[in-house]
Amino acid sequence: MGVQNYLHANQRHLTLSRTDYAFYYNEAKFRTFRHETTLFVVKDVPVTARNLNARIQIYDLITMPVQTDYYSLLATDITTVGFSPDADHLIQVTGHKRLPDGYVWSASDVSLTIVDRNRPTCVRALIVGNLAKIKATCHYTIHKNPYPRSVTQLQGNMFLLINISELHMNCPNSNNTGNELLTIHLTKVQSIYTFDCHCFTIHADEIRIVPDLRHCEDIDIFNMSTIHYPINIAYLSEYSTADQLSSLRRYLIE
Repeated sequence: MGVQNYLHANQRHLTLSRTDYAFYYNEAKFRTFRHETTLFVVKDVPVTARNLNARIQIYDLITMPVQTDYYSLLATDITTVGFSPDADHLIQVTGHKRLPDGYVWSASDVSLTIVDRNRPTCVRALIVGNLAKIKATCHYTIHKNPYPRSVTQLQGNMFLLINISELHMNCPNSNNTGNELLTIHLTKVQSIYTFDCHCFTIHADEIRIVPDLRHCEDIDIFNMSTIHYPINIAYLSEYSTADQLSSLRRYLIE
């Protein structure tokens, strides 16, 4: 490309963000004007610093309460994390800010914070998965009862139900000849359920659950798992080393 050749010769610290022709045909903005019998097409060509040109993978951060007599919750306001193994920086989005649109983002977008990957920060601790550093940089908040009522989608049509008393479902019957109403009374504070996406309605108390239609072929029956032994690892790590926590066995906590 002529633009890339110009940057290489005159602005060596810059490079094109995208070099695939499909992007310029389908995504790039353009303007047209005519001079006499000549039609001009002006493309918006995204240019970036070379050290910002890595492809970023985007991860949503889902926080959920951890069960004890009280409950703890990750205190960070980070909602989205951007990571690339080839970049020396991380991206974080906090609060209620929305992700920018499109495949190319402006580094000046106010919703983005670019963080040095080599410095100890909450976003770095989340990517690395180091519990001690998550506690030190992100922190946990301890809350007293009542335990919050919530429904969290884990993956596909698998949901974590917290402090839900009843499930009400309108789903196809076993013969697939019609729908039947089903009510399930829950006694555990936390349960994991996988729902059939063919159900007409699913309610967890007052919360309406809408299955992901992209995963209809994954499972065609209702499935339930109960969390029998919830462990607040963040709390226990105040009193135990990482080696002690990794050696915990079920019979030790029954």
